[in-house]
Parts: sequence; structure tokens; C-alpha cells
Amino acid sequence: MSSKLTALLLAPALIIGCQTDDLAPTFEDTEAYLDREVLVSVQDNGDGVAMMQVEKSFGLATISTLEPIGVTRLLIEGEDEAMAVKDMIRELEGDHRVSFAEPNYLAHSMAGANDAYVGYQWNLDQVGAEGAWDYTTGAGAVVAVLDTGVKSNGPDGLTNLLPGYDFYYNDADPSDRDGHGTFVAGTIAQRTNNGTGVAGLAYSASILPVKVLSDSGYGDINAIANGVIYAADQGADVINMSLGSAYPSSTLESACNYAYSKGVVVVAATGNEYASQVGYPAAYDSVIAVGSSRVDGSRPAYSNYGTGIDLLAPGGDLSKDQNGDGYADGVLQETIENGSWTYTFWEGTSMATPHVAAAAAMLKAYGVSDPDEIYNALVATATDVGAAGYDTTNGYGVLNVEAALEYVSGGSGGNPGGNPGGSTAPEEETPSSSADTTAPSISSVSGYTQGNRFTIEWVTNESADSYLNFEEYGLYGDDTLTTSHTISLRGSNNETYYFDIESTDASGNTAVEGTYYISL
Repeated sequence: MSSKLTALLLAPALIIGCQTDDLAPTFEDTEAYLDREVLVSVQDNGDGVAMMQVEKSFGLATISTLEPIGVTRLLIEGEDEAMAVKDMIRELEGDHRVSFAEPNYLAHSMAGANDAYVGYQWNLDQVGAEGAWDYTTGAGAVVAVLDTGVKSNGPDGLTNLLPGYDFYYNDADPSDRDGHGTFVAGTIAQRTNNGTGVAGLAYSASILPVKVLSDSGYGDINAIANGVIYAADQGADVINMSLGSAYPSSTLESACNYAYSKGVVVVAATGNEYASQVGYPAAYDSVIAVGSSRVDGSRPAYSNYGTGIDLLAPGGDLSKDQNGDGYADGVLQETIENGSWTYTFWEGTSMATPHVAAAAAMLKAYGVSDPDEIYNALVATATDVGAAGYDTTNGYGVLNVEAALEYVSGGSGGNPGGNPGGSTAPEEETPSSSADTTAPSISSVSGYTQGNRFTIEWVTNESADSYLNFEEYGLYGDDTLTTSHTISLRGSNNETYYFDIESTDASGNTAVEGTYYISL
């Protein structure tokens, strides 16, 4: 994290392993969530009867409802007030009317900060901003910044700041008193070519401020999900979330899926915990996951990586001066620190994410409306770093917005770093028609539990299907060909499940890894 923010969340414990003769491991609950609150979805006919029955059965009271995704925020009250959130969730998950129940997890901003400097914006050079501006500067696109809010009327300022909303304090004033959201918004759409301060990447785009984090940089899943739905309903083209949690949330995933279904490009930070696991919501399929790059294009150690990472973008490294300009290699932007306007270098995946959001806005402004087409253009033209092609350390490489715009314009801007390209994203490549007798390799196996639901993730070196083969129950999974595999299933508490991981490529070659176990 940073000297500015103190993380509340710990990386989730690894709870999956090869079978041994030892007892299954146990883990303490280190998760951070709001006391006495649960987020619940029920199976009903849309008349609310099932939810009323659940409230009465479990001593719960509705705080608010996320109607577009059918999730209710509930308060534990009455005789059950002292019940632990996790105990309540276990009871709810045993009820046939409940589709899912989960804590209202806390999330936090993903930034770093240091002393103020006035210097150069190497980040714009790295992503090809000058060449991209020959195509578009983002006019007409709307980017929703879900963050600590956005402060207006700085000496440099934003090109176009729209009215927004505050879902943390529940009012119509999304002002920023922390600085994080203002920094992020400026990276996207700082006023440019005005002879003052710094530049933004999509500087003609409009910013929709949606405050979902407190003035100290923390928020909860309910507020963030509300913000995602609001942004989508307000017509945002892109949603930027420079925030995250180490824990998955069905509520937030449903909200992100809702936005995606409405044609919104959703972008989020992988996190700054030095972890080999992408944070949430970045890890969801409907979200573009962004890690940080240094001046030289490499990924700094703080930037989370792993299955699901899509791109790197300039996030900086304040311990380096790789370009020799006399300043620490953070990302430079206008924001507020200690209540005063300043230009300052910060580092973090929070700083990286708005570059990708801005690039998506520029593609939208250029006429590419489909989120999948935007994703394909971004990953097909990223500058490859690290291992050749996609890898779970650097994703598809470092953002190159100039090449992405050239790519969609029909130019030859694809694959400057050697990444595979084409009309579909690289992970969906059609396997070669030549004879293939080699099974895919399985690696990066990990897993986690949430109540009585567990999730297993792994990657393969080529597109293959995803299955778990349980000793007692047989195969569970699907035939979708991909290189990133995620299977989530519901089990029974106090049970241990043994299984093999299986992936078969398009030529019928099957790889098997195991045996693994997971304990609930």
C-alpha cells in the first residue's frame, strides 16, 4: 500500500493443496466487513414475498435494495443482534429460499502517495498519448470515477465534470476530501493545452463523480455496487474503480455484470499487496484488471498479479528514477493533499487503472461501442513485456492507446510487442488445425472459500475446457475454451472434497492434475 493509506485487508489464505497425509489446514477469519450487515439474494417471483419471509425467519431488517440485481442489504437485529455475521450467513445459506448470502465486505482505494513534485509525465509517453490524440481526445465519452469523490475548481481542473452522487454518505455531493479520486479523475480528463499544470489522457472526456469511499479511502461493497449500477443507469461509457478488496462478492460481481450488459467498459485495479492474486472486482470476467508498470515497462513488486490480470499501465515506482529526470518515478497529477491543491507524484495500481479507463473512453469516442471489441483492441496492441505472449505476471503487456486506435481504424498498429492479435481476444484464439497430440499444461492452481461456496482457479498454456473431477461426484465444469479457468461450487460445511483438475484442448488432448482437496 502506501504511506497515505493503511490496508485493513489481508490477502486471502491459500486453502488448496496437493493431497497429503496431514490434516486439512484451518484458517482464522481475517476478513473485514461491516458488523451486523449481510447482503442476500433470494429465489422468488419478484413479488418480495420470499425476502419478507427470510427477514421474519432470521430476525433481519431491510436497509436498502439493489433492485436491478435482486440483492438486499439486511441488518441483523432483535435477539440475533449479537450473532456473528458469518454465523448468520451459514444459517441463511441453509435456507432453500436463499440464492446467496455474504458479508458487506470493506474495500479500499489502491494508491500510494509521497511528497509533491513538479516534473514530467512519463506515463503519457509510455502509452503513446501524443499519437493517440491524432485520432481522438475522448470528446463525447463519459467516464464514471467510483472513488473518494472528485474535487472541482483546482488551478488546472477537469475539462468537464458532471453532477454525480455520494453513495457512502448518501447525498448529492460527491466532493473529494481525500485527494485519491481527484487524482484518478485528472489522469483521465485533466484540462489540457491550457498552459497550466498537467495533462490528462482522454482530456476531452466527461467525468461522472460517484463517491463510494469515505474521506479516509474506505468503503463497503453495498456502496460500491450501488455506484456501479448508478453509473451504468446514468449512461456512463466507462467505469473506473481504483479500489478493491481481497475477497470476492457476488453482489459486486452482479453489479459489474449488470454494467457490462448495458455496454459499459468496467476497469479496476489489481491491488498493491505484493500478492500473486488479483483483487476484486478486478478479477471478475466482466472487468478489465490493471496492474502497474514502471518507466521501463516492468511490473513493480507491489502490483498484484496472477490469474485474471489483463494489462499493465503506468503506476510508477517511487523508489526509482529510471528516466534520470531527478524525480522519483511516480505518476504526476493535480490533486489535494491536506486540504490544499498541489501537483504530486503518487504510485499504485490506482494510478495505472485510469490510463486504461481513459483509453477505453477514447475508443468509445472513436466509434467502438462494444466492450468486447474495446477489450480486444487493448490487449491485442499492448506492448509485450516479460515472457512472450500472455502471462499471469504482466497480462498481455503495457497499454498502448495509440496502437489500439490504429488497430480499430484498420491500420497496422496491432501487436507491437509480439502479442497474438486478430478479431478476438488472444485467450480465445482458434487452435491450430495441424495435428496436435500435446496436452495442455496446468499451472497456478489456487482456491478460496466463502461460506459454503468454494472457488478453484488455474491457468493453461493453451485454450482448453475447465473441469473438476470429484472422487465422489464426478465431473463439474464447462466446455468453454480459455486459458484462465475458474469454477465456483457450493458444498457442505465441515466437509473435505477431493478432486482432480482436468483441461482438454480443442484437439482432445487432456491434462490431469491432482489429487487436490479443499475443506469447508
